[in-house]
Amino acid sequence: MLNLNQVRCFIAVATELSFRRAAESLHMSQPPLTRQIQLLEQHLNILLFNRDKRNVTLTTAGKAFYQEALELMEHIHQIEQYTKRVASGEVGSVAVGFVANAFYQFLPALLSLLKEKFPFINISLQQSTTFQQVESVINHQIDLGIVRVVPDNAALDSALCVDETFVAAVPRHHPLAMRKNLPLADFDNQPVIMYSVAWKPIYDLLTQAFQAEGAKPNYVQYESNTVNILSLVNVGFGTAIVPESASTFKFDNVVYIPLASMAKLSNRMYFIWRKDNENEAFHLVKKAVLQHIAEK
Repeated sequence: MLNLNQVRCFIAVATELSFRRAAESLHMSQPPLTRQIQLLEQHLNILLFNRDKRNVTLTTAGKAFYQEALELMEHIHQIEQYTKRVASGEVGSVAVGFVANAFYQFLPALLSLLKEKFPFINISLQQSTTFQQVESVINHQIDLGIVRVVPDNAALDSALCVDETFVAAVPRHHPLAMRKNLPLADFDNQPVIMYSVAWKPIYDLLTQAFQAEGAKPNYVQYESNTVNILSLVNVGFGTAIVPESASTFKFDNVVYIPLASMAKLSNRMYFIWRKDNENEAFHLVKKAVLQHIAEK
């Protein structure tokens, strides 16, 4: 097997074509350098240099070995750098779960940031419910979850990542579409497309908010997908209350209007992760996302 120190000595002599200058570049005396070259030639059973009192030149085999040796040392350097990046977390993979609303604005912007900061970390995504994500984080199936409710579990840690208001989504030709803002009381007896109980945090939040303002909407349809809700609004099937980030979806016949009672309504999402997660790449990502949130 090749001795890497001997290969380094060979490259120095082949580059300088002088044992003296090569020894100086390696910060060693000439006799040990000469000995390393001799040992390498003995190992390979070939002559690498033509030597006389004045000149040192590479043999044909030496020239071929020189090119291969340079590529070998470059590859070894790459291995060293790659291993260091893995150890520091700069290379690796992080699995992220998320609820659907996170992908409207927040998560794409976050992914763009992470791709720029950590080009060698692969971020894999998995859309699932809050309950499914909690189970996945606990069971080490995902590193980071974006959920609607912080679970009561001592093994997990969390941080608020999204806190946005809601807006009304109204058909363009609906009487309410001309209003600059809408109190929830104005939805009394109005056809409303509501989130299904499967989206319990939002379902509970909106139904309780309507009750608090004395409004009794006519729930004409229940849906578990914001895009489905907005598609129904677009064809005039009813009105809806959706997270503000959903207003990025542009429909020809949908008008988004701020709520007069928006201070009472907040769509919150949270990061969750295991406290004992040992994934170095995850720790780099977590630090970056928490800093990103703090700066917003």
